[in-house]
Formats: sequence, C-alpha cells, structure tokens
Amino acid sequence: MFTKLCRRAITLISTTFLLAGCVASATSLTPHIESSATITPITEIEPTPAELPTGPNVEWDLVVIGDSSMRQLANAYAFQIEKDVGVMVIPHDVTPGGLTASKVLRSLQIGDTLTELPDTLREAEVVVMFVNPLESIDHKNPLDMAACFFAFKAPGSCSMDTFEKYIADLQAIWAEIFILRDGHPTILRATDVYNPHVTKWQESGVFETCTECWVNMSAANRIAAQAYDIPFLSRLKAFNGPDFTENPSKKGYIADDGEHPSELMGQYTAELLSRMGYDPVIPP
Repeated sequence: MFTKLCRRAITLISTTFLLAGCVASATSLTPHIESSATITPITEIEPTPAELPTGPNVEWDLVVIGDSSMRQLANAYAFQIEKDVGVMVIPHDVTPGGLTASKVLRSLQIGDTLTELPDTLREAEVVVMFVNPLESIDHKNPLDMAACFFAFKAPGSCSMDTFEKYIADLQAIWAEIFILRDGHPTILRATDVYNPHVTKWQESGVFETCTECWVNMSAANRIAAQAYDIPFLSRLKAFNGPDFTENPSKKGYIADDGEHPSELMGQYTAELLSRMGYDPVIPP
C-alpha cells in the first residue's frame, strides 16, 4: 500500500467512438441496482480476506475499461466512492475510441496495444467494464450490427447466437482480471451501453431491428458477468427507459456531438453504481 500512496495516478485518455449492446428479450433487462439511493458508509478498518481496507489514509485504484461510451465515468465514480466509503480513489480512465473486447483480451494475454493495462489491473480495487463486440466475430455465424450505428440502416445479423464469441471474450477478460488480482478482493461491475440514436432510428425505420441488436448485446454482457456473479448495470434501460424508446439527449445525458456521454450521464451512472453497493466479487 505504501508504494500506491506514493505513485502518481495513471490516466489513459479516451478518444472518440461508441458502440454498444443487445439481447433476446427487452423484459429480461433490469438494471442490477438497489431501490434506495441511501448509502451506508463502510466503517471497517481491518479487512477479512473477502473485504477491502477502508479509512481516510487508504487508497483505492478504480479502473474504468471501455470504448468512448464510458467517458465521464472514471472521475465521477471515483468522487462517488470517496464520498460513500471514505477512502482516497485514483481513477484510471481506459476508454480509447472503439475499444473492443478482443483488443482488451489480447492486451491482457499477450501485452498487445494497452501495455499498461495488466499492471494497472493488478492494483485495482474497483473495475467497471463495457467493451464493444465489433471484433468478436465467429466467421461461421458472423455478427453484423455496425449499420445501425454508422449508417442508421438495418443490421445484417445480430441474433443472440451471433454474440457467442463476444460472450466468450468477455468471460475470458473477467477471468484474466481474477488472475491479475491474485485472490485479492475486488469490486467488479459490468454494464452495457445506452442508445443515443433513438430518433434517427425511428426516422429511418430501423428502430425495432436495431433495438433488438442493442438488447442482445446488453444480454451478452449480462450473461458473461453472471458467469462470475459480477453485478450488472443496464445503462440501456437506465437511459432509454423500459421500452428503450426514450431519447437520452432530451434529458441532457448526451454531449453536443450527439453520441457520447455528457458530464451529467457520468454522474448519474456513478450514482447507479453506488446504489449497487461495494461488495467485492469473490474469485472462483
């Protein structure tokens, strides 16, 4: 812990991009959050093997891994944790544009691209992740949903079975994180992605088919997280409503570019994560 108190925070700056997720049934997506916003501060100082140390002189590292749809979250969640738990938090914003599950997995397994990520995760008491599925492709049953985002046209194929490679990649990433943490208690949280293009999809006549893709992608993230009992938050439902027809731009959740999170979205996402509590996930 002494070395962590002395080292400087690493911040990997995000660029631009966004893609997100889908699932089989809209009714199956329920954000994994508690009904009350009241947070009971953590007071324990001496941790058990399944608890994290707390106190005003304790430092936690928070790592947010994602494409640019995860912008604004690292600093907001760090502030929220400090307020709720009473520890110092160093945020690590690992949200380069277009970050895919495949790229993260390669970085953890062979040191490709995100070379600092393994060392950063070794020190991470808190990890939140959404990475997109664009490179998680089974060529015998390919996922093809990019048209929804880039051209506002009907997708090629994004049925639930086309996300099997994506689910496998996500599960492999979570497994690598457990290995890097080497049995230390870690607060892990999974999420999906909101849809900033509700109006454009409706105007283009592709709302139903593209929403199915987003719902299936959301389900893929939930399924991968459930394999390790990792709590899951649906940003899709939180920001697009129970039937996914709400435009988050109208509530100030989208930045001026029309697709990325505003500061308000980052703050509200941090609040939703806060409501889920701070129980660590026990390694399998």
